[in-house]
Amino acid sequence: MPVLVSSPESVCLPDSEHRAEYRALGYTVLADLWPDALSAALEAEALERWPHAEYPSGGPRTPIVEARAPKRQTPVACGDVLSELHAALTPVARALSSRVVVASFSAYGYYVGDDRVLLHVDSDQCDVTLLVNALGTVGPLHLRHELIGLDNAALGKFESDLDWDQSAGTRVHYPPHGLLAMAGNVLPHNRPEHAVDGINAVAALCYKSLY
Repeated sequence: MPVLVSSPESVCLPDSEHRAEYRALGYTVLADLWPDALSAALEAEALERWPHAEYPSGGPRTPIVEARAPKRQTPVACGDVLSELHAALTPVARALSSRVVVASFSAYGYYVGDDRVLLHVDSDQCDVTLLVNALGTVGPLHLRHELIGLDNAALGKFESDLDWDQSAGTRVHYPPHGLLAMAGNVLPHNRPEHAVDGINAVAALCYKSLY
């Protein structure tokens, strides 16, 4: 069964199986949505924008004890190719969520040395979050369905616990030429630390419901 079907507007939309998975589990994976050329363009832009990356002033913050604090922050940068993809994928976000969502923000997040992501839920700008491995390779994201309903303050207590198992949850790999879609501000997620080579970037494309 093909992952995509064509809409009347000639936009490729997720098929019924992936829509049902998203609605039941809060996430789905869509591979091979675009050609190699677009993946190459995202990779080139992410690398070109790396020297201009800055640490975000806002966004979700997970309170954590110093002994468990990450070794580095995650700088971010924007780009024209990413912005165009962000707008183009709006129908996909709407089809998956069955909500009238609009593009809120997008950015490349950079990982150098390690790829750890603290346990958190995304901001209220991310009713739908689409994640794309734009540059290099990072490990799978761990989706924590058992923690749904907790805010970042509560999630920080797990991250602060030396006995908490960071490697549990549903492990989801980013697909080639595609994305991981999830209800980012509902479904807690993390990535255990492991070493990575070179410069790596994951593009986050967020969408907010109008009502």
